Amino acid sequence: RQAAAVFESASEGVMITDLDGVLLAVNQAFCDITGYSRGESLGQTTRLLRSNRHGREFFQSLWATLSQVGHWQGEVWNRRKNGEVYPSWMTISTVYDADCKPMQYVALLKDVSQIRRSEEQLARLAHYDPLTDLPNRLLLQSRLEHALERARRAGGRVAVLFINLDRFQNVNDSLGHVAGDQLLAKVAARLRTRVREEDSLGRFGGDEFLLILESIIRPDAVAAAAQDLLNELSEMFELDNGMELYVGASIGIGLYPDDGETAADILRNADAALHQAKAQGRSRFCFYASSMNADALANLELERSLRQALERREFVLYYQLKIDARTGRVCGAEALIRWKRTNGGVESPARFIPLAEASGMIVPIGAWVIDEVARQQRRWHDDGLDVCRIALNVSARQFRAGDLRDVVADALVRHSLPPSCMELELTESMLMDDPDQTLNTLQELKQLGVHLSLDDFGTGYSSFGYLSRFPIDALKIDQSFVRNIASEKESALIAVSIIDLAHNMGLRVVAEGIETQEQLEYLSARGCDEMQGFLFSRPLEASAFEQVLQERRAFL
Repeated sequence: RQAAAVFESASEGVMITDLDGVLLAVNQAFCDITGYSRGESLGQTTRLLRSNRHGREFFQSLWATLSQVGHWQGEVWNRRKNGEVYPSWMTISTVYDADCKPMQYVALLKDVSQIRRSEEQLARLAHYDPLTDLPNRLLLQSRLEHALERARRAGGRVAVLFINLDRFQNVNDSLGHVAGDQLLAKVAARLRTRVREEDSLGRFGGDEFLLILESIIRPDAVAAAAQDLLNELSEMFELDNGMELYVGASIGIGLYPDDGETAADILRNADAALHQAKAQGRSRFCFYASSMNADALANLELERSLRQALERREFVLYYQLKIDARTGRVCGAEALIRWKRTNGGVESPARFIPLAEASGMIVPIGAWVIDEVARQQRRWHDDGLDVCRIALNVSARQFRAGDLRDVVADALVRHSLPPSCMELELTESMLMDDPDQTLNTLQELKQLGVHLSLDDFGTGYSSFGYLSRFPIDALKIDQSFVRNIASEKESALIAVSIIDLAHNMGLRVVAEGIETQEQLEYLSARGCDEMQGFLFSRPLEASAFEQVLQERRAFL
């Protein structure tokens, strides 16, 4: 009776068969697991449970072990009455009679499907990103290793594309991490539609995705794939709440065997190429080149020196004249920074400004420029010279730092300078990055009394609706239009359109990059208000600019 109670109450399924596998007895757990009642089971053979997942060799090995050692255990895929195939852990033992001859078999049956699902989920979590359901860094690195091994055997090529979203941090900071997660999931879904079945796409971490392209013959095919991804990611994304976002992306590309032999080499070099793409203005792709390693070392040295340049007072300002188109006289200037190193060398702004932006040094450097402009103007005023309006460039990073208004106000107060003597030049892309916050910052600056101008106008993506909201005083025609104004109808049309737009909005128009008399006459005839360029003067040191102010001569 006690044995019967244990048999019936066991949590594992128990079945007793004869030597031919005919079921003689089963317990309730067996019925619960398989779905078969006792009446449906007894008298049937164990083939009742067979799923056909295992071949003949599997069962031959099972019976051979059972006959040799008297027991067998292992995982068996069985089939329930409802047709569901499931994994079970079975332990089969031989029951012997008094003469030690096999008499029956007793099998314990345990459903391990839930355990297997948990193991699969854990394995997936270890190798897949739960947000995007893409392979994670660990699995990507493994796949890259295998891809490189296949390429070595076949003499083929592999491309690695590092894909980084350009303005993702703005989304996280302004809309929160929920919106950021939604955007990442939508980016992943969109990228999936643009890759081949044989390629590997995954999330490497944060807002970085990695694409491994195999069977690559020519780099131009990789370039085409990269451009296709950029085009796809430049399109609008709509969040679940209906909000529309534009983010864009940059891509760095590393090739095997061109850029390295190991996965670590290719990943490192693709990442370096990504940083190069970012430095060149984003929304583009860059291939890695071996010369970039040397450039990276040089940039590290340059960055170290850059951090010391302020303390060593190595920066100086040059001033490029702005000419009033009506009177021909100097009406202002643009302050341009130069770096004269203590070793006698002069670094080009084209080299150190992007580095200052990337390192964050542009913020203290920008603050120095603001203060130096105010200090110099105060000195000219004290020397009895007419104080004209000096324009200076504000970087995107400095604009977003949050303290621009205070930096400007402190400089004006420190040097007792009228705010109208200072003009801040901003770019279109900077203003459109976060229009609402931009408007708040511009209004704060405008309340101080400084002038605001939009630099390089026509090269960005300003909406006229937004433009009319911004409290700016002037538009600056980019020199790329001025350069070809006499030879290209399109450049001339753009320049004239900018002049008409600005005047209709009550704004001044400044043309930069004027180098020929023909350009001057064309723009003067179309009503441009101020001119700037080598035709009048190259950028001058403060003492030379002071002499120009003293002469008060006309340039037209």
